Amino acid sequence: MLTRTRVLTLLRLAGFGLVVSAEIYLIVHLGPRFNPVTHFGYFTVLSNVFAALVLLAGAFTEVPGPVRGAAVLYMLTTGIVYAVLLRGIDVGTPLYANRILHVVLPILVAVDWLADPPRRRIALRKTLWWLVFPLAYLAFTLVRGPALHWYPYPFLDPDENGYGTVAVLSLVIAVVFVALTWLITTVGNAKRGQPGPAVEA
Repeated sequence: MLTRTRVLTLLRLAGFGLVVSAEIYLIVHLGPRFNPVTHFGYFTVLSNVFAALVLLAGAFTEVPGPVRGAAVLYMLTTGIVYAVLLRGIDVGTPLYANRILHVVLPILVAVDWLADPPRRRIALRKTLWWLVFPLAYLAFTLVRGPALHWYPYPFLDPDENGYGTVAVLSLVIAVVFVALTWLITTVGNAKRGQPGPAVEA
């Protein structure tokens, strides 16, 4: 019989493995064009690597709820921004890696959060630190962009869209971050202490 714990362990290991496979696929696909400086300049890549490490750790030990919540926030935002702003745009990512990093992992971490909510209640005011990383990422990207003449996403490129458009889109995405922070915390707290039943093999 597959217990709930075993199912979650397999789910988390699978998630970690998918991110690793997507990253390897990307690196092999790019070959000599692979540049770690720009590759790890994508929020998608950073959030997926973070989520993958959280999933891996969660397969073997209990990860604090706030850490898991941060991973869920970053991955859901990645999925939403991709669906709204990047779908149909050629971002130079092969289909397999694109689907894993933008679609599969966001869904997987959300399912993991719902299936195994945090054991301790998370105070909403303490989740504000989740927003530090995306704010720092935005600032770093806009400061570094002129030096490299490169921006990871079209909606963050002031040369293409102007700083006004970048500011408006950044504000909209910030609202998404705040709304998801509230939603993730509320749902996690509401489902706390409600483990699912065992699954028979």
